Amino acid sequence: MFLKERRIFKGLSKIRNMFSMKKKTVFKQELLLRKALREKGFNDKSFDIMVNHDLGENKVNDEVFGIKYPDSFFEKSVVSIPENKKYKFYFNGNMNISGKREILLKPFYNFHKSKIINSNDGRVEQNKDKFNEDYFSGLANSFFSLCPHQVDWPGSKTHLWTYRFIESCMVKSIPVLFKEAPLSANFTKDFYYIWDKKLLESNGNIDYREEWAELNLSLAKERFFLNDVDCEKLRKFIKIKK
Repeated sequence: MFLKERRIFKGLSKIRNMFSMKKKTVFKQELLLRKALREKGFNDKSFDIMVNHDLGENKVNDEVFGIKYPDSFFEKSVVSIPENKKYKFYFNGNMNISGKREILLKPFYNFHKSKIINSNDGRVEQNKDKFNEDYFSGLANSFFSLCPHQVDWPGSKTHLWTYRFIESCMVKSIPVLFKEAPLSANFTKDFYYIWDKKLLESNGNIDYREEWAELNLSLAKERFFLNDVDCEKLRKFIKIKK
């Protein structure tokens, strides 16, 4: 009887451990990179891929590639840019209390043609590497996109970055950064953007600069998508492995 009870106890413990095991977090940046590799004709499983979400880095066989989007995202995002934009300011994303985003965004609620949406769609794992047409359409229809990070971010404050900044540039929406949670100078280098304080001081009266948007689009394509140099490095990795 004792032996039988012991077996039952072991079985129950095994089941309990299976349910208590934490599921490994798969970051959007890894899924995007893997999709980008596949679209370039590579087998993403043939590479050793490591991500550092805090630093905004992807490593492929120990080579740093940074954040990389699939080419299909660029093609679809460019097509979504309308001739006439509907919104002056736009935000669609998570507004959790801990990050204080709601507080940062609150002053923009009352601006004319401002649209702010609280959504967790971008955090659903099965959606992370899929092109969200509604989300990109909203960004594309805005002159300026609100890109707050999190005020109480626990990670490195010198490497702050967001997907939203990149995605805004992909649809010619000029990013608005926030002084209380600024993105890193290295991440935003050479891009055009506006500070939230400047907008608030002007009561939202600021002109959209088409030339800024065009430069941001070009720079986003150059920096956040796999280029010929990247692909050549990847091909060398495959040769070395063979």
